[in-house]
Amino acid sequence: MFLCSKGELFEQRINDQFVDTDNILNSFTKKISAWKDTNQLQPAQLKKLKTLTSKCEELPELRNNIIAQKISASKVIDHYAHQLIGPILQIMIEIALYMKGHNPVFVSAYNAFLQWKERIGLERAIGAKGFVNHSFHNSEFLERILFLLSEQRNHRRTFMALANDAQLELIKQVLKGKPSTQLKQLHSLFRADPKSAKLYDLTPENWFDLISAKIDALRTIETKLVDTLSDEGADIATPKQIVNNSFGEYENLISSLQLFSGLSSENLNSILRYAQIREFYKGKLLFLEGEQANRLYIILKGWVKIFKGTAAGDEAILEMLSSGDSIMESAVFLNSSFPVSAQVAEDTVLLSIPAPMLREQIKNNNEFALNLLATMSQHSQGLIRQIEDARLKSVDERIGWFLLRLLIEQGNTSRNIELPYDKSLIASYLDMQRETFSRSLKRLKAKNYKIENNTIIIPHSLALFKFCDSDITHICSLFDTPNCPNSHE
Repeated sequence: MFLCSKGELFEQRINDQFVDTDNILNSFTKKISAWKDTNQLQPAQLKKLKTLTSKCEELPELRNNIIAQKISASKVIDHYAHQLIGPILQIMIEIALYMKGHNPVFVSAYNAFLQWKERIGLERAIGAKGFVNHSFHNSEFLERILFLLSEQRNHRRTFMALANDAQLELIKQVLKGKPSTQLKQLHSLFRADPKSAKLYDLTPENWFDLISAKIDALRTIETKLVDTLSDEGADIATPKQIVNNSFGEYENLISSLQLFSGLSSENLNSILRYAQIREFYKGKLLFLEGEQANRLYIILKGWVKIFKGTAAGDEAILEMLSSGDSIMESAVFLNSSFPVSAQVAEDTVLLSIPAPMLREQIKNNNEFALNLLATMSQHSQGLIRQIEDARLKSVDERIGWFLLRLLIEQGNTSRNIELPYDKSLIASYLDMQRETFSRSLKRLKAKNYKIENNTIIIPHSLALFKFCDSDITHICSLFDTPNCPNSHE
């Protein structure tokens, strides 16, 4: 507000805030020393906290440039948001995950809450320019604000989905408060009528105080949320947590994954210490495009649809993932938001691993880091092959390839192939219209294939061998054996 108004607004407030921040930093520095003396935190965590406090030593110079109007508002926002606040939130979640007795699901809810609150802070920072200069109709300003509101909505939705009863009860009072209600009305104007007189009638000071009141209320809730991170007193069922390398029926699948290949039992236990096996029903949204990647999901059973929304309001299916596939591991690795959305296509069982813990393992475990890069590379190559198939293969070839893959994945023990999800999804995944898919199935009937609801019965066990390619050979037990029909060509 001070910079956007060229020093006309908040001159005294900004100096008061500098004093408050210094007092908090001094107190925080003393606490770090106390945590070190009592061994409350791990050495790596203490090191990160000290690195953050050393960055705060740059604040006096930054403040001098602010007071002298020698720095832009965008550079100040970048410094605070990305060099200080972002890393602080990451270390907070890491510490919370490693604390004894904390439920990782509730910690994930806490993380979503912190990200939600931080985006509101960014709204206050970026919105200052709009309210000082009355630039609500400016397309660039509106795009940035509306994007922030979308991020807030995604993080809030994630929090609500993961939170326990105690956490949800705490947040209700904030959502029903007067500041939240008034801000909601302003947000509606941003979307529908940015030239409304109601926006122009609100002074910069009034708007700043309004959004600050909501942030302060969330800050009060934040301190109380820390007491809700354990299972104690939580009146809800929690997902099964993996302990002592006991994975039940999924043990062989998990240990065979490229991501965990060659890791010692100690390293694997360290990575999966806070992992959970979670069940999701058909139709459940795992995440939406733009949400922060705070967990890595690996499919143990079932199917997940990866898609993007189109300008026309439709959805384009990019991938259909199944057992053994990891979901958008690149976003977790890069600590970024998801570039796509994911929805459960059929009842699914997932291995869920907190992202902060994975990123810590990447830094300290070279073998695991290489495994992750190999997994990302395989995923990337698979997408390239999928694009090539969509362009180079005919409709019948794509369907034949899809059915052969299903036959092998389902055990290759009979001539029956069970379609795993809706035919409309299959058609979209294979880059064709539902009607095109139906016509192709009719052509199969003319070749002695039988189609009974979601079951396709092939004429004989080798009817689909001609559709084999390099993407299928690595999962086929007949490949490169005398029984492989393609080995004679």
